[in-house]
Amino acid sequence: MTMRNRRILITRQHDQAGEMIREIESRGGAAVVVPMIATGPPRAWTECDAAIGRLRTFDALVFTSVNAVESFVGRTRILGVPSASLAQVRAVAVGEATASALTGNGVPVILVPEKFAGTSLAAALGESLAGKHVLIPRGSIARETVPDALRDGGAIVETVTVYVTSLPEGIDRGSFVHRVVSGEFDVVTFASPSAAVNFGTLFRPEELRAASGHSRIAVIGPSTADAVRALGLGVDIIARESTAGGLVRSIDEFYR
Repeated sequence: MTMRNRRILITRQHDQAGEMIREIESRGGAAVVVPMIATGPPRAWTECDAAIGRLRTFDALVFTSVNAVESFVGRTRILGVPSASLAQVRAVAVGEATASALTGNGVPVILVPEKFAGTSLAAALGESLAGKHVLIPRGSIARETVPDALRDGGAIVETVTVYVTSLPEGIDRGSFVHRVVSGEFDVVTFASPSAAVNFGTLFRPEELRAASGHSRIAVIGPSTADAVRALGLGVDIIARESTAGGLVRSIDEFYR
């Protein structure tokens, strides 16, 4: 067991950390969950509700996270949208977890790119959506990579905020920073750019530099790696497959 006696920090939300915990513990490691993300509803649903009212006018809906799926579908139910209407939606998912969330809510998925990243999704679509009307439900700090790529391909893109991302309340900054800087964690993992950004807000520059000398940094994909590097940290491990399981397997390969 290559992870025996290694402590792995998971910065995902508790309800999304289960797979990583199981994968780490099956390899003898200790998984520690300290979420760097909290999600909540947007201040106003006006734009989203208007888009839902025009659901039939969209040629495709693009989802880049499970949170976006759950928030958007939840809102359609509050508004009384029939499940039959959702079943007629043509949805594109950024990865397997997002696709599973869609199908689990009765929304058929027409495409999942081979590589689970926003840039790969845009590349997979190519110009097939040229001239088509596309809706992207997303979080409050989502990157513009996918919308810009689709627009470059000729799509008519509309984005709506369906959830707000923030740093969870109740984190004891001093205690958490000490745990990281003191080398408690062998690996710090990030499964989204927003988790990395929120993590960075807890540290002073000199504390981040100290942290980088004690822990390996593992990320789920290229966009998350970019967010980590923007903090001035190095990236030691990038998942070969941008899923929770793929991230743990890449950590396992690193230690082998």
